[in-house]
Amino acid sequence: MKDRQGYFSIIQYSEHPERAEYINIGVVLFAMEAPYVLCKFGERPKRIKSAFNVAPGVHFDLLQNSLKSRLQSEFREGWKRESIDRFISLRSGKIRLFPLRSMLINDAKADLDSIFSDLVGEMPSKPRKQRANVKLASKLKEYGVDGLLEKPSPVLLAGGIKIEAPFGYQNGAFNLLQGLSLGDEPDKALSKASPHMIEGNLLFSQTLQEKRLVVVADDAEMHDESFISLLSSQMEQHKVRFYTMADLQPLVSDIRMNYALHH
Repeated sequence: MKDRQGYFSIIQYSEHPERAEYINIGVVLFAMEAPYVLCKFGERPKRIKSAFNVAPGVHFDLLQNSLKSRLQSEFREGWKRESIDRFISLRSGKIRLFPLRSMLINDAKADLDSIFSDLVGEMPSKPRKQRANVKLASKLKEYGVDGLLEKPSPVLLAGGIKIEAPFGYQNGAFNLLQGLSLGDEPDKALSKASPHMIEGNLLFSQTLQEKRLVVVADDAEMHDESFISLLSSQMEQHKVRFYTMADLQPLVSDIRMNYALHH
């Protein structure tokens, strides 16, 4: 029974520790047998974005890795309850450990997974493209232009490439509207946006300028204006019209004006 005795602590994060508002981001388990200490963090920091309306970015990864390294360094050869309590009491800043809770351990890895599932878990996610298009649909309905749009058929390009979009409208060229979730970090946002540039350029050239891609980006407010300006410029160079969901009025006005001209 003694060998099965262990402890666990919930790892918590706060963007504003002075407010004492924390959310669970991981679990650390202390066992009487090697490897003695096991950690598990959430793979996606979505709770932080949801709770504090910030993008944790690379700094968050560094904090997690630092804590994990400290735990391994302190307890990989074994531990005593008092030493863990002292370690916890010395934590300060955005990441903290909740006071220890006692448990009986049968299989350390399986027990860690079970505790993590119960107390932290992972937030379910939709594919980014689908999620962005759902939000775009909601925004267009909010502005009252959803009924002015068409459901475009997929456009087949050379090489078997297929361009699909949930909405379309005529504006000289036929515009295919797609949503885009930029996310948090600029390099990742650029990686998500780049395929749309390639698709837009191919669509414009292979349809002899009769069709054009229109991208509406979500999460633009999480980035510097200089980055959004750069992204918009690159989109335009690739024959893609670019808008953000935070500033949709220019697109809405264009939809209304061209609907009136063609109907």
